[in-house]
Amino acid sequence: MKRTLNATLALSLLLLFAFSTTTFAAEQLTVAADSSSGTYSKALGEIVGVCGDENLQIKAAAGVTGGAVGNLDALFNNQADAAFLHSDVYFANAQADPAYNTLKTLVALWKEPIHILALKQSKTPKPKKYMMNDGMYTFTDLADLRGQKVGAAGGGVYTARILQGQGEGGFTVVPFDDGKKLLDALTSGSIAAAIYVGAAPLPNIEKLDKNTYKLLPISEKIGSKVTGVYRPATINYPGLTNGPVKTLAPMATLLTRKFSTEKKIAAQRKFRECFQSKLGELQDTGSRQWQQVDKSDQGVLPWYEIPGSKSQTK
Repeated sequence: MKRTLNATLALSLLLLFAFSTTTFAAEQLTVAADSSSGTYSKALGEIVGVCGDENLQIKAAAGVTGGAVGNLDALFNNQADAAFLHSDVYFANAQADPAYNTLKTLVALWKEPIHILALKQSKTPKPKKYMMNDGMYTFTDLADLRGQKVGAAGGGVYTARILQGQGEGGFTVVPFDDGKKLLDALTSGSIAAAIYVGAAPLPNIEKLDKNTYKLLPISEKIGSKVTGVYRPATINYPGLTNGPVKTLAPMATLLTRKFSTEKKIAAQRKFRECFQSKLGELQDTGSRQWQQVDKSDQGVLPWYEIPGSKSQTK
């Protein structure tokens, strides 16, 4: 009798453990958070610090590279449940392939201003006249770069193409593998300007030599043509700008997709509810960009109405 009771108790404990483990493992959210500046991975770590617990496991997707582009690919190809990116990367891909329209906003985050970096002493020569060099171009605005080579890397390539095409910038987009190669090309004069995108201040921009580089504004000449994609923004880097400079910004967004199983949907629901309830804590103790986030802001991409949410904002 005693042996039977012990066996029954052991079986009950085993079933309880198995049930708990299944529940625990099921409510996971795997997030693609690669970025050259480290902004996305840092943000994810801060979210885990306030929202990761025994009811919801949040972890970074392994093996993702390529910044916002790689993050989007990981989400689209079922290698992640959610992905950090700036919104124009989504716009560009959704225009080319309607299948991307199945992706939706889990939470909208902060503006990620476009940084147009140029040399203070341009190395871009003007056309020769009568076999004589007519000096170097002077660039004071993105619109001045018509006919010139403008470089970008990662998700910034999509930004550059939108500004060049829809914005009618008229420059040639030159893609680079990474931000370092991009900066080297600018420094050598191989390109006239370089485009970087990210929450200001960008660490790799902030540390640049103030005597060598400058940041250019984006005027209405181009900005007025891309109002459906970008929001107005300003950036200010003492020494690289002469006070605040007007630019444009895509929105940093945590994108997800529709799932069929309740376990996955529950993970999305818990993530959003926790994020919104803990945003104040992130703003008080986390990175500077959290100050820009408004939990009522649905961003610029399609919003995901998660089934079973306590309050579905329309």
